[in-house]
Amino acid sequence: MSDLVIVHKNHPEAASLAHETATKLSSAHRVFVEISDFEGVRAKPPADFQPRLVISLGGDGTLLYSSRAWGLDGTPILGVNLGNLGFLAEVEPVWLDELLASALDESASIETRQTLNIDVTRGAEKLSSFTVINDAVINKGALSRIMNLKLSMAGSTFWNFRADGLILATPTGSTAYNLSAGGPVVYHSLNVVIVTPICPFTLSSRSLILPLDLELQVTVDQDATDAHLTGDGQVYLPLNPGDLIRVSHSKTALRLIANPHRQYFDALKLKLGFFNNERQY
Repeated sequence: MSDLVIVHKNHPEAASLAHETATKLSSAHRVFVEISDFEGVRAKPPADFQPRLVISLGGDGTLLYSSRAWGLDGTPILGVNLGNLGFLAEVEPVWLDELLASALDESASIETRQTLNIDVTRGAEKLSSFTVINDAVINKGALSRIMNLKLSMAGSTFWNFRADGLILATPTGSTAYNLSAGGPVVYHSLNVVIVTPICPFTLSSRSLILPLDLELQVTVDQDATDAHLTGDGQVYLPLNPGDLIRVSHSKTALRLIANPHRQYFDALKLKLGFFNNERQY
């Protein structure tokens, strides 16, 4: 008997599908069910619980929660789309049984997605260290004011700029906030990090696509106030002037069950409207 996790968003449709799926699986597996956006006291799995598969029922936000909670040790994630966009959670409910069967008999194709390590220091003190799947974002609080940031790589000053903030994204996260801020779409298997300023003061400040073997450092300007750092929209950390954010390649990789019925460029077309104006020759 193997261990399985079902994570669903707090919605009747998702709860119903989670119950139905857990019932089907419970005769042959030990199943732990949790709600991604539950704000009460969370139940805990048994101490010896070691999942071989995580089933995420919701949208991309639910999949990010599932991945952060259960998938950063390499456990495969099956993302089922019950939301609006469903770019990461690319399996529609009609394909759930098929993909679940192939995941359990280990015949499913698995996509490996890179992640980033984010380390924050204040002087000699290490404030926080965490992993991001989509992006880390540095920006201001309630008041929209320009902040000064210094970006360096390999220990040398590289870029000083003024902007509303900065996005440090993985290829997986290139279609999220990065894209909305004017950044590029980057194929998910490339080993790069995308640096995109948010509403830069000068038009010459544009996105950079950089290799992962270069450690990036972002220093918050001494005059900056009310700055903060968010990771995947789910980790929050207030920043002080002078704080240093280090971004590096994580050895942890996310493993997603691939949908054989839909390719990457199909998702760009269906979900983001890419290629819809193409001419036929």
